[in-house]
Amino acid sequence: MLNSPENRKLRLRLYGAFSAEWTGGGKLDIRSTKLRALIALLATAPDMKRTRSWLQDKLWSLSGQELGRASLRRGLSDLKRAIGSDFDVLFDISHDDVALYPDVIEFVGVSSEGEFLEGINIAEVGFTAWVNDQRENQPQLSPRLEYFTPSEVTGILPAVAILPFLQSFNQGGDNVLGDMLAEEVSRALSKSQLIDVISHLSSRNLNMRLLNLADVRRALNVEYVIHGSYRQDGERFHLDADFLDAESGRIIWSRQFSAKMSDFLHGGQEIVADISRQIGRAILSTSIELATSKPLSEVASHALLVSGVTLMHRLKLASFARARPLIEEIIRKSPKHASLYAWLGKWYVLSVHQGWSHDIKKDSQLASDCTARALDLDPDNSFSLAVDGLVLNNLHKQFDTALNRFDQAVELNPNDALAWLLKGTLHAFVDEGDKAVSFTERARMLSPLDPHRYFYESLSSTAMIANRQYEEGLLLAENSLVSNSRHTSTLRSKIVALHYLGRKIEAEQTVKKLLSLEPSLTVNGWLKNHPAASFRTGRDWAEALQSSGVPRT
Repeated sequence: MLNSPENRKLRLRLYGAFSAEWTGGGKLDIRSTKLRALIALLATAPDMKRTRSWLQDKLWSLSGQELGRASLRRGLSDLKRAIGSDFDVLFDISHDDVALYPDVIEFVGVSSEGEFLEGINIAEVGFTAWVNDQRENQPQLSPRLEYFTPSEVTGILPAVAILPFLQSFNQGGDNVLGDMLAEEVSRALSKSQLIDVISHLSSRNLNMRLLNLADVRRALNVEYVIHGSYRQDGERFHLDADFLDAESGRIIWSRQFSAKMSDFLHGGQEIVADISRQIGRAILSTSIELATSKPLSEVASHALLVSGVTLMHRLKLASFARARPLIEEIIRKSPKHASLYAWLGKWYVLSVHQGWSHDIKKDSQLASDCTARALDLDPDNSFSLAVDGLVLNNLHKQFDTALNRFDQAVELNPNDALAWLLKGTLHAFVDEGDKAVSFTERARMLSPLDPHRYFYESLSSTAMIANRQYEEGLLLAENSLVSNSRHTSTLRSKIVALHYLGRKIEAEQTVKKLLSLEPSLTVNGWLKNHPAASFRTGRDWAEALQSSGVPRT
């Protein structure tokens, strides 16, 4: 008897003649071709698990649904008799699924030793399609194909898998274009701080023609899946894509995207950006829907975080106020995740900057407490370092220490867009416009699809204006305001740019809107709290604000 998974392994040979032998001696005597195929189907699954319906479709579809179900039950009973007492150590059987325990399986043999499942040919359309695909694509067999388990993911970000897009069945040919497109979308989405993207190498192991959604969710541990097919039409190709909730199977959206083949193959990213934006927007809106339709204790962590971050960046007081309880709830659920405290710290910074804080000194201290807690948990978290730098720069005017935090963040993660953005903003405040423009432009390049794009455009506008590039700064401010018209910091930048461009009337009109949002604003009050106050940049902006109609006191 096999006493434990550590004692013996079942060595499966799937290239050439099928065989199954225990490492300590003894073969599995399985004479039925379908039962050998059943073991192979399970062994090659990403987590060695298949649904009963999937197995029935591959091995007993010709028998019909009822007889197919009965045939699978009978097949499992035959295996149990053949294997004996070791069956329960090898197989994990439930009402919906059949699985092998991966720790008990060991693969032997390589493709040069023979054809995959040589001699196993079953007159079932589903099995024939599956085995032919395996033989053509030379599967790399290991006890653990690349997939994610709950211990390997943070659980606080929504995870999405972009499966390779398949060429329409009626067109034939290879699937290179669909694979390239899925890889580019994965790469674009991976730049977001609010989405976990499953690696393209993991996603490409799965074949949506042969797997159902439950298999994909189990294999990759994701909340969302995008898949679809494309067809070529002369110089263009058309992609029909579905974005799915992996748990419920609900189609969140179904879209068609088109592009010129030559544009995409030569680096054109329009279709990639379009698909990525649609995915990002859907995740944000779905998360808010989930977080606002249930008691907070019943909302998934990923929905709490995404909705909290999204609402706090809308910068409408009602939305902003709703954001903090969401972030506090996920901290209650996951108290050891450093980035959660950093997001809460950023909430307090925005509260002060929007003029909504009733106690600036207290909220500034709370922001510091949050980032200190984040860095205590993980001192090498680049996001936490960046937000701590934001607190030190914007609330405490500790420029040298703040710059050190930003430098640490970009050294740890050179692709941290937020760190580059905030580092550039600090240089803007201290009259180093060239550096400010250089670093904020790098930040925008690193985050082309960020759902809070307005924030990047707003601070890039600040950098341009600090460098006295008023036309460019005005354009960025106006672009930012299209997405978030109530961001008072951006309105101030716009006023400064208009003033120095000599567009007095427009500057005065913008001041009226600014004062309607922040009626207590005065130039002296702004100077008292703004980190640029003691620099030339701060004096220039104060002059522009006062000349355009903001009261001095």
